[in-house]
Amino acid sequence: MTTSPVGSTTVALTKGGASLVDLLVDVPEMRIAVTGPRMLIEHLVLVTTLSPFDGCTAHRVRELADNLEGVIHCGLVGTQPAEIGVASNRSGVLLQIGLGPASMYQSELALRTKTGETLRALVSRLLSDDPARPFFAGLFGVPATGHLEHRHPPGDQPAQPGQPGQPGHDHDGHDGHDDHGDHDDHGDHNTPGGHGDHHDHPGGGSGHGHP
Repeated sequence: MTTSPVGSTTVALTKGGASLVDLLVDVPEMRIAVTGPRMLIEHLVLVTTLSPFDGCTAHRVRELADNLEGVIHCGLVGTQPAEIGVASNRSGVLLQIGLGPASMYQSELALRTKTGETLRALVSRLLSDDPARPFFAGLFGVPATGHLEHRHPPGDQPAQPGQPGQPGHDHDGHDGHDDHGDHDDHGDHNTPGGHGDHHDHPGGGSGHGHP
């Protein structure tokens, strides 16, 4: 983790590396570099040790989402606003942050407070009734599932035969490879010395044709 001169903290989420980002930092902006957005890491979610009894209610989580904004820097599309929202589940609500378009490479999320407060101050003020009481709040990188790299985005052309390494290459169906079940019938070879019917030759020389 590094801190830039403009008061922003930079962290990185990579496969096999860190998967949790501490939100309780004394800067108003955090930059999160994500390797494989939506390919290796699906999105970010808020995790905290605070419960609704501590003040972390559904209303306050929504208020936190409303007071955060983000910009995604990506080589594929340039920059775009980050999707920050709240999803309901059986245990309450979950703050989620999108990471931009799917890519095997890297995007950078610049997450900041709209109020100008530090991230620590904003989270403490909104989610805890007793900010002096120790607690943890961070962003967890949810691992991606499925095989998104095998699906062609709208407008993309499928990879040409002989070029299996192109983005969006679809391995489903093993194009260009015959079904191995087609080789089960060995009685259809009509070439000399093939595997034809070895039992119809006179003289008992099975398969050799001797009188």
